[in-house]
Amino acid sequence: MPLFLRALPLSLQTFWRYLILLPFLAIAAFVFYAIGSFIPFVSYLVPAAVSAYCILAGLRCALVARGHYNRPSTKQVLMASFVFGILLLVVKNIFGLALWGVLQVMAQFGMTVNDSNILSYALVIFPLYYILLAIYGSLIAVPMTEAASADPRRPNNGYFFGFGAGFFSLFPVTLVWAYGGKFFALFGEVWTLFFMLLSAMIAAFNGDDIPWEWNFDTSYLLGGTLFMAWASSWFFATAVLAWEKAGHRRKQARVDAIEAQRLSGDELRALRKSRQ
Repeated sequence: MPLFLRALPLSLQTFWRYLILLPFLAIAAFVFYAIGSFIPFVSYLVPAAVSAYCILAGLRCALVARGHYNRPSTKQVLMASFVFGILLLVVKNIFGLALWGVLQVMAQFGMTVNDSNILSYALVIFPLYYILLAIYGSLIAVPMTEAASADPRRPNNGYFFGFGAGFFSLFPVTLVWAYGGKFFALFGEVWTLFFMLLSAMIAAFNGDDIPWEWNFDTSYLLGGTLFMAWASSWFFATAVLAWEKAGHRRKQARVDAIEAQRLSGDELRALRKSRQ
């Protein structure tokens, strides 16, 4: 059975934990944005680092639901957030430059972007851009799970352990996560609560009522948020199962290597005895 189907029961166990954590993630995102906006250059890194932090926190929910209770240090989590955040920025820029290059090549063949065809280009370029990001997110999911599960008492496997593991199960889940909520962005549930918090603070500052309806139907907003939260939980659960599988393979490879060395030693001793 594919990992993304095996992850469905775990996603439900992760879901309610993630819902409890969700308001705290929104508050943390708000605080990081508020602090980072006053620091030059850091304000450029903060959005990506906050996204990485949200992923690590969600992965912790899935790890706990799976029975992995060790708690990494705050320093480890923050460092991993910035590392994976910087990687995300680099990947986004690479993808953006690649797609810009595609447009330039198209322009060489007389296919210029103008008012008459800009919508057609947008319908191709933007979905392709987010598909590329979904590919990257699927490739980096297991390394991020390793970072979320890191125990100070055991050796660190680095930031790229299991890169690409479980890709074929993680990729369709990532697409559902990204596009299933009627084109809400990744972590739309976090940003929804984030902007609700921001709008409430602005309203309180101006002495106005809290404008939480945002011209949206309340049931639509709540349903979309719950769906995105579950889709996130499904991604986290699938990543944890892929991480466990990658860890089992590494352990088995070590056992096989030790066994091969032992057999080689036994064969060498047998050869020496035969020559005596």
